[in-house]
Amino acid sequence: MKLAYDKLRVLVVDDQMLVRSLIVRTLRELGVSEENIHQAVDGATAKRALDAKTVDIVLCDLQMEPINGMDLLKEIRCGMTLNASTLPFVFLSGHAEREVILLAARLHADGFVIKPPKPAELERHLLEAMSRQRPEPDPFAYCNIPTGTRHDKYLFSELIAEAAQRMDDDQTPVESMTLEQVKAGSILGADLRSQDGHLLLQRGAVITRTQLRVLREFGDRFGVTSMVLVRPQDGQG
Repeated sequence: MKLAYDKLRVLVVDDQMLVRSLIVRTLRELGVSEENIHQAVDGATAKRALDAKTVDIVLCDLQMEPINGMDLLKEIRCGMTLNASTLPFVFLSGHAEREVILLAARLHADGFVIKPPKPAELERHLLEAMSRQRPEPDPFAYCNIPTGTRHDKYLFSELIAEAAQRMDDDQTPVESMTLEQVKAGSILGADLRSQDGHLLLQRGAVITRTQLRVLREFGDRFGVTSMVLVRPQDGQG
């Protein structure tokens, strides 16, 4: 496969300006246009970028605050940005321990580039990532893969549990809606399960646009035709 570098859109995420500069320079030398190279200094900034721009691949540092590279990858895979959940994603790392590599594999990362990146290595990983067959779009398959960070525990466990507890305390009304009626941003009033009983999302979770699209496009796989949602208050929804 030969990459059309002049059309490739890349997001470079690293908290070190020197590393970003080296990568940007290499991308430019490969033929990537300047307007198609976007930069972010951490995972939180990258999330905002991915909600504003469509890219073809992410090159991302592993260790960052407040959201590290592994957490960013998980959120992408779970459909929590406006880019595709199957987006190619390559880590930038000074070293990668076995546990990190195994976790990255479970989240379908596309490889590791050792920092500082050598141009030939970066080019090889770009080509491999962009030519690799993408995993099936299933933004529910990654939610229960823990990254071990405080951010991950809060976003995928504690925040959902707090929402469910508020429902119990306030006796929040819920109602069943067909899949076509559901809007992105709705809150689940009951666990969402596939046709074979597999738990997709827990009660209290927020439905994303990507998750809705996948449920609608792959109805045979998930068999979800309706869901129980928190009823919008008067004047909302």
